[in-house]
Amino acid sequence: MPNTKKTILIITGRYLPGYKDGGPVRSIKNLTDFLGREYDFKILTCDRDHGDTEPYPNIKVNDWNRVGNADVYYVPPKGFKMSVIKKLAAEVDLIYVCGCFNDYAINTLLLNHLGQIKKPVVVAAMGLFSPMEFCLKYKKKKLFTTVFNLTGMFKNLYWSATSELEISEIKQQVKARDDQFFVAEDLPRVVDQTPIHKVKGDTLEVVWISHIAPKKNLKGAIQILQQVKGKVHFTIYGPVHVEEYWKECQEELKELPANVTWDYKGNVESEQVVETLKPYHVFLFPTLGENYGHVIQEALSAGCVCILSDQTPWKDLEENGVGYVFPVEETNAFVNAVEDYTEMNEEEINAVADKALKYAIRNSNEKVKSTGYRSLFDKARR
Repeated sequence: MPNTKKTILIITGRYLPGYKDGGPVRSIKNLTDFLGREYDFKILTCDRDHGDTEPYPNIKVNDWNRVGNADVYYVPPKGFKMSVIKKLAAEVDLIYVCGCFNDYAINTLLLNHLGQIKKPVVVAAMGLFSPMEFCLKYKKKKLFTTVFNLTGMFKNLYWSATSELEISEIKQQVKARDDQFFVAEDLPRVVDQTPIHKVKGDTLEVVWISHIAPKKNLKGAIQILQQVKGKVHFTIYGPVHVEEYWKECQEELKELPANVTWDYKGNVESEQVVETLKPYHVFLFPTLGENYGHVIQEALSAGCVCILSDQTPWKDLEENGVGYVFPVEETNAFVNAVEDYTEMNEEEINAVADKALKYAIRNSNEKVKSTGYRSLFDKARR
């Protein structure tokens, strides 16, 4: 029987076994986990993790490697050459490129604009156009989008967004027709449905996990805890992406009151995140912007209630009894929410942890059933 499955080439900055880039790696891993039997996935990516000077061990560079449900072609830094992209693009049915400001994305868009790619090209927005995210490195991003708009680089391609809101954000910066957009929500991690039991004495275990950079707003989380009166232990996980910002956070940590202790425990490999989070009670994440927020789904899967900013798609936590959502600037609301959980006993904490796990399961099932990726992969045409 001939293979009738479509072949999808995903071009992304980093992939497994890397984990320091967090959400983007998890997005692609979840996509291949859930749809790997329906489509043949090939991935072009860098041969090392964020900030590393050496390639991953035990991989073939400039060649194919089988990783999970995908074939992965690793290249060294600056190895996303037009010749490589053109060659691999000719062997597939559709090209799905993560973002539009990196070297691999720019080269892909140039090849597409010059007619050197004959297959449909999809750009995944990856949250890059949310107002708070776009403001980071604004001049560079505005220059790129202005030049691309003027030269017609955005014309003959499609956009993958996680919501109608994200489409409207893209349209503020990009000249594109309505029929160039698809909504494909990020797919969640597979949820382990084993019941979770949490121990709670007189201390609330609060956790923060992400890469340490201004967008993720660790400093804001620390400033919230500076005002909490109850007894809290705060644990920070994640790689340092911006050293100067981490120094600012460390200065804020010195201002925590005696009732709030803290630890920094460094990196967590992607596959260990849920297990790592299971002992904690609350995930505090006043992020400045997430187009999905895989770490939120992972925290809920670990039975952690979440206290979030309103800059994520996770809007219904309070109505489901699994956390709170507030505007970033409403520090007092965050403080009061943390205080609410400090006053709970072990039985109450486990009741909300059970709700969080069940919510994560329901959310996962709904997203997989209704995923827009099938429509995107099947309907995008050259």
